[in-house]
Amino acid sequence: MRIEVFPAASGDCLLITSSDDKRMLADAGLPDAYDTFIAAPLAALRHASKAIDVVYVSHIDRDHIGGVLRLLDDEVKWRVFDHMQSNGMPFKQPAAPRPPEVRAIWHNAFLEDIARSEDIKLDGALAASANALAGLNAAGLGTSEAARAAERAEMLALSVGDAIEVNWRVGDDQLGIPLNPDVNGAMMVARPKDPIALGSMQITVLGPTKVELKELRKQWIAWLKGNETYLRKLRESHRKDIDDLRNGLSPTELARRIQQNTKGIEGDVTPPNLASLVLLVEGDGRRILMTGDAGDESLMKYLTAANLIGDDKRLDVDVLKVPHHGAHNSYSTVFVEKIRARHYIYCGDGEHHNPEPEVVKGYIRAVEAAPLAGGESTTFWFNCSTARCEPKHSKLWQTIEGFFQGGGVASTTKARFLARNADRHVVDIS
Repeated sequence: MRIEVFPAASGDCLLITSSDDKRMLADAGLPDAYDTFIAAPLAALRHASKAIDVVYVSHIDRDHIGGVLRLLDDEVKWRVFDHMQSNGMPFKQPAAPRPPEVRAIWHNAFLEDIARSEDIKLDGALAASANALAGLNAAGLGTSEAARAAERAEMLALSVGDAIEVNWRVGDDQLGIPLNPDVNGAMMVARPKDPIALGSMQITVLGPTKVELKELRKQWIAWLKGNETYLRKLRESHRKDIDDLRNGLSPTELARRIQQNTKGIEGDVTPPNLASLVLLVEGDGRRILMTGDAGDESLMKYLTAANLIGDDKRLDVDVLKVPHHGAHNSYSTVFVEKIRARHYIYCGDGEHHNPEPEVVKGYIRAVEAAPLAGGESTTFWFNCSTARCEPKHSKLWQTIEGFFQGGGVASTTKARFLARNADRHVVDIS
């Protein structure tokens, strides 16, 4: 397996490729970071006739889902362009490179309608929201059922801010990308009980559980109640998109909106990180633990419930995506001592003081207390560096880089910082 780690500003963006050429994109950073650093490398996949089999949205914070929405928006623009070209109508080619085909998306969200969100039975794990979207997606463009589906879509947005728009974009009335197709509901622990197969990879959902989803729903509904105007504007924008797509893509109004790169309403909505989708990815004898922004206590609970750790049991993985960008609130000495990895991947550019130098130091101490067998090296991967960070974050990166200089760590503990002219790290765990 191979992992590509992209600079994603303060967010996450990893591309996992299996030995049999299946791909999972884990988040896509902030929108501007996606445009600058991620769009072109992903577009190279389309040029090579290769697809992303799953886009995994760990959770709906802007620094994880914002780039995913931008990817979907770019594909909408290219489909508009294709339509105009095929009908002999002049239309400017989109400036953004065209993303690769996306075959599925894993993404948890509640309904936009307050009453329906309150009524969802969590033992059904958000099935109501997924089934409602599936009902919309059953219709094809240009049919009377599609027209009725467009009307129903007004009350079936599945999330807040960017998450609402992601779910609108993936519906059959727009891009037709299956949502959580492997579970027909939410991606949560024990749904399904067996791992999900993606080529040679086996992916186990470790979290969230019903407890985290209940807390997410509580804060979700509170947000909905305070943002009716915002939601109304999103509905209006989405209705226009569906009408334009269904009615043959008006070359006047749609050209104005698409070419000017206007979409919905921007918003900084940050529901709880505790509902992050946590995955254990296994393939070819290798293991990757994907943590999103989950807290250390939640991660300990998930791993214990899965019998992966215990009083005298440690989880050994090849790769740990360090939770929450290396923030204090997702770190504890107990957690880092229970997980041992050959590769630790940190995503963060110094914003919000992440990765926290003391957290990095804590992982170094844990690694040196339990070195890998046979003198094998442990590598810390950072998708930023002093050479490429903003000046206001220089001191933080100087501190972190200093940990690995001048004999400050064991010779088997190494670090890789992203150079100024590099577009990504490539971590080969074959």
